[in-house]
Amino acid sequence: MSVLPSFRSLFAGLVALLAASAVASAQEITLRVGHDQPVGSMYDEGHKMFKKLVEERSNGRIRVNVFPAGQLGAEVAMLEGVRLGTLDMSSCSAANAATVIPELGLLSVSYLFNDRAHVARVINDPKFSEQIDAIVAGKSLGLKRIGYYTSGVRNIYSRKGSVAGPEDLTNVKIRVQNNPVEVTIWKAFGAIPTPMNFGEVYQALQSGVIDAAENGLAVIESNKHYEAAKYISQTEHQYGINPVFMNERKLNSLPADLKAIVLQAAIDASVHERMKDDEFVDAAVEGLKTKGAVLTKPDKAKFIALVAPIQDKVAGDIKAVPLLETIRSQKK
Repeated sequence: MSVLPSFRSLFAGLVALLAASAVASAQEITLRVGHDQPVGSMYDEGHKMFKKLVEERSNGRIRVNVFPAGQLGAEVAMLEGVRLGTLDMSSCSAANAATVIPELGLLSVSYLFNDRAHVARVINDPKFSEQIDAIVAGKSLGLKRIGYYTSGVRNIYSRKGSVAGPEDLTNVKIRVQNNPVEVTIWKAFGAIPTPMNFGEVYQALQSGVIDAAENGLAVIESNKHYEAAKYISQTEHQYGINPVFMNERKLNSLPADLKAIVLQAAIDASVHERMKDDEFVDAAVEGLKTKGAVLTKPDKAKFIALVAPIQDKVAGDIKAVPLLETIRSQKK
């Protein structure tokens, strides 16, 4: 009896197994992406669009797993995860990213932007991205910025009462994001700044550990912070530009065609996220009122007068003067 047919069958089976293994391997690229906002929020809309685009355009060669609502930790912890490679991608407020990239603290300075249109012009200015990317690359953190999310414009919300001007912030304990620039700004307004992770804010307000906090209207609504602090003063002091970071090694390990897909999907998903953010902010005004929140519009001129001289000082201190000049060049 000849063993040749059996050998041929065995060889053919082995080739088929190897081919199947190669295909499976190509389909086993998985990206883990996280954010700290609730399901259905603007960040979640951005991440879900990224997942949809990457999986469709790669024909299933890449699978994206989204971890919302701080499942993988606070923003600073997730950013560290992206640095280390335990997480592949996350969105992060510039204020929190400034813990490892101090120059981004410039975006914590109040009243840098006139309005949404000014923010959009800056985000779409190639010079702005070139400067940001050069700053990030110069830190050798293993991070690659691949997009920009937004989170509305930040306002003060308090459990004690409405804020008409800086004089109403005297000795008010207000939660701020974790960087020194935030502390500088709120001290200038007369408050007692209290750095705290976002996930701790609701309970801190409810228990009286802090008196107030500040964030975008859609964030206040989706996280139900109005339940603990119903007085919302529309100071509109800071527009949230939030870089989306990816682990650089993971990005560069992808085949060229898949890398291109991921990068373009991040850009497209960011555009979608910013559109949804605008929609959510507009809807939040009426949504918060129907839920019992008290919205007022303070005199922003008083706040602007206090912070104007600080903008240049902060930019000089953190070596971000060129970035400030680019932002100001887009004012109309």
